[in-house]
Amino acid sequence: MRKTIKMKTLKAISAITALSALFAFSSCKPGSSDAEAKQPLNPGKELLYESIEAHGGIEKWRSNGLFKFRWTYHMTDRGATVDSIQTIDPVNFTAVHTVPNSETTFGRSEEGRYWIHPADASFMPPVQFWTLTPLYFIGIPFVFHDDQITFELLDETKKFEGKDYPQVKLSYSSSAGESPDDYYVLLIDPDTKLVRGAYYTVTNPLVFKGGTPVEKFITLDNLQEIGGLKIAGGHKTYAMPDGEIAEEMRYTDVSEVAFIERGMANMAPPEGASFLDAVPTAE
Repeated sequence: MRKTIKMKTLKAISAITALSALFAFSSCKPGSSDAEAKQPLNPGKELLYESIEAHGGIEKWRSNGLFKFRWTYHMTDRGATVDSIQTIDPVNFTAVHTVPNSETTFGRSEEGRYWIHPADASFMPPVQFWTLTPLYFIGIPFVFHDDQITFELLDETKKFEGKDYPQVKLSYSSSAGESPDDYYVLLIDPDTKLVRGAYYTVTNPLVFKGGTPVEKFITLDNLQEIGGLKIAGGHKTYAMPDGEIAEEMRYTDVSEVAFIERGMANMAPPEGASFLDAVPTAE
């Protein structure tokens, strides 16, 4: 899974995932220029933008303040759980994670550098991969308002829980960060325009060791209204053998979701934090 951050100096992040973006969501920030906004939209981009409006609109997403939430990812297929409380700026992607029942914090600075504190602390999945990964799931569809993305409305619908959904495939330019081969396919409700879920791949070199990328499907469940936006209150992750949504393999508890005023949280790396190497850029 991949994430892009518009500033070229921030080329380090990739989507769920994601982890696999989860396991993927790194490095290029969502946004679009005035010139792009005036151009005719292709059918895929038009549907994606309709979905963004149905979820509350990109302006609210960017102006509500810092986005805070707890994301508890249960990888039941691996017998592991990844848990952190996250505060993220949806505009510049500064991020701070605190790990429950631990002194460990980690995140991303305003300059795009990843850090962890205490300096000798460790966290898995790798901090450079995980810091923005959950945002690229709970932040669907807003995180895809991005001028480095190509949008394609697929000819076929995808059935999930007995309903057929139009599909919009999102892929990235070859210059978009360290894993440009990542893609997402969103399932958008034909009636409400709300996103029901997305399947994705992860090719971030910190977690992808080669071979054929494996697709997974993640749902947006229990939509809740926070700051005028419809945001997932939980997720389920499904295996996709042969491209079909199959058995549930993981789930995510989402809690403590809120927007807080910028300036009300310290987003700077703490004194003594260790700064981490950048993610290698795909060649």
